[in-house]
Amino acid sequence: MQKRLRRLMCLIMVCMLAALAVGCGKQAERSTRITVVGWNTAADTFREQAAAFEKLHPDIKVDVQTVDSSYTRIMPRLTAGTDLPDVMVFQNRDFSTFLNRNEDAFLDLSSDFEDSRDRFVPASWEAVTKDGKIYGVPTDMGPAALFYRSDLFDKAGIKVDEIETWEDLIAAGKKLSAATGGETVMLGTAEDTDFYDQLLNQAGGHYVSQDDKTIVLNSAEGQKAMELMQRMIKEGVLKNVGDWDGRLMAMKRSQIAAVPYGVWFAGNISSSLPDQKGKWKIMPLPAIEKGGVRAANAGGSVVAIAANSRHKEAAIEFVKFCENTDEGEAIALKHGLFPAYTPIYKSQEFQKSDDYFGFAIYTMFAKVAEEIQPLHRGPISLDSSKATKELIQNVIAGKDVKSSLDAAVREIAEATGLKAGE
Repeated sequence: MQKRLRRLMCLIMVCMLAALAVGCGKQAERSTRITVVGWNTAADTFREQAAAFEKLHPDIKVDVQTVDSSYTRIMPRLTAGTDLPDVMVFQNRDFSTFLNRNEDAFLDLSSDFEDSRDRFVPASWEAVTKDGKIYGVPTDMGPAALFYRSDLFDKAGIKVDEIETWEDLIAAGKKLSAATGGETVMLGTAEDTDFYDQLLNQAGGHYVSQDDKTIVLNSAEGQKAMELMQRMIKEGVLKNVGDWDGRLMAMKRSQIAAVPYGVWFAGNISSSLPDQKGKWKIMPLPAIEKGGVRAANAGGSVVAIAANSRHKEAAIEFVKFCENTDEGEAIALKHGLFPAYTPIYKSQEFQKSDDYFGFAIYTMFAKVAEEIQPLHRGPISLDSSKATKELIQNVIAGKDVKSSLDAAVREIAEATGLKAGE
């Protein structure tokens, strides 16, 4: 009798375990896994956001993978149209190139984010919209300002509140050079378009016409911005520092006293120049003309979803959490990304004082972000780097601005098939 009872109990136990295993199997089948790719800070941010998201959505697993910012793992997949990650990050200046080349590769997110447009900095939508449709979501931005050495300004008797235009900064730069015996110049530029792009943005210029058919870098606005940059060089207030490392070295050696760059550069200064804490301050960019725009954008990223994703709804929910909720954006802010999502600007974390600079820098940059005008780059970013680098080198060398711009426009037009503006 006892043997029969034990056998019966064992049989019941086996059945219960089998039923439990089947149940677990069904639960595993219901679990959805999405793949998200990004580089460096973006990938680290996504990992922390994924952990928070999975707590809210235990049926969705997020696999975050680190890729390079040159898109070497993405471009072949876009060309083939297969094996794309569910969620992808792009620099905002590059995304329109990918969108124009492979529009069908990206999911139309208009119905999911149209009602949220007013929760983001207006200019941030420029890179992700085409023909009125939304193909991506802004993540972070790079509102620009002038980082400057307050101690060097004080030494030269330069008063920040008297600098309203670049003309004023040129005059201040001459005072600075005189006060330091020529050891320090006001600005340093690398052989890239970063500084020129800020001036172009302020001047109201663009790389490509709004219909994406004509290269307009040599427009009146483009020429004005470039002539201003070349004049700074000729006046001795803008020094060629060669590249990124050259700029940081010149800052460390007090060879340049100011750098116009995006908000993210604050982290580079504080980490690279810890011994200069308290000496670096921040002010709005000077305007090209008195009363003109004192804002520009210098950087930022967007996120997009693959149109052939097998888990579109899960991917959309993840992107909404990361880019359109206070919880998701608070994580991005912690990683040093300046959100395009404006509700987070009211948070305590956003408004806290920065220990290195001595004031709440994000609050100042939020005001800058509101004034940024869209700069339309069109579908040329990946094909124009050679021409634009040569353009900057020519202008730094003192060559004619108009001729240099025209030559760059022709080269870009030949590489892209777009029309060259006159």
